[in-house]
Amino acid sequence: MLSDDLQKKFTRKINIRLTEKDREKKSQKNGFDKNKVLNEVFDKSTTMLLSEMINDGIIAYVNGAVGSGKESKTFWAIDPSKKDLAIKIYLVTTSNFKKRAPYLIGDPRFSRIKKGTRSMVEIWAQKEFSNLKQCFDSGIPCPEPITQKKNVLVMRFIGENGVPSPTLVESEVDYQDYEQVLKIICDLYTRAKIIHSDLSEYNIFKTKKGLTVFDFGSAVDIRHPNAKDFLERDIKNMTKFFARRGLTVQNPIDVLGRIVR
Repeated sequence: MLSDDLQKKFTRKINIRLTEKDREKKSQKNGFDKNKVLNEVFDKSTTMLLSEMINDGIIAYVNGAVGSGKESKTFWAIDPSKKDLAIKIYLVTTSNFKKRAPYLIGDPRFSRIKKGTRSMVEIWAQKEFSNLKQCFDSGIPCPEPITQKKNVLVMRFIGENGVPSPTLVESEVDYQDYEQVLKIICDLYTRAKIIHSDLSEYNIFKTKKGLTVFDFGSAVDIRHPNAKDFLERDIKNMTKFFARRGLTVQNPIDVLGRIVR
């Protein structure tokens, strides 16, 4: 068990990183409360996991928070070779994971689900890591998964100097972006054999090299009993987004038919 003194020492180091002026300004702009983030995320178990990752040479140090959601917080970190990492820490205190059961039950890869919030959170982290690896190995443009332990997921950072790449909702888009999104949806189904199940303009980065999809916690195997419904929803979500941006889009039913034929 991690001692209180060690936990406080480790958290204090991260706190120092979080006080960097530019990072603090960005955090405030995005609605982050630094103290709240620390209290929510760095319990003894999570602090110990990060300490182990530092000792194992996976990460060198943690900078500041770059993403915040109801179920997780994402931090910018650096590995020993000075490469940027994203550390996604799932909150073990949240009750939102209970609503995620439909994305686990029925997925043949996760047939044994223990009861309890912590167990559900850890399975969810394992699920996202597994989905990322499946996509990355299939050539899908997504963050490269590095490792996952309990409620902590480490992957390559998409962005520069601790600033994440803009998402589609934050970017100007064109027909090339629309076509690439359709290709990603198709490749997920035909090559990676999964469906994102929560695809939107908020979880697709627009980078200099093209689009990169992320946030794969809800993704399911194509053998899931609700797979077709999830796929249809992804297609409709993205169709509505590009239509709102003034692009001429295809009928979602036609797109669905081409993918599943």
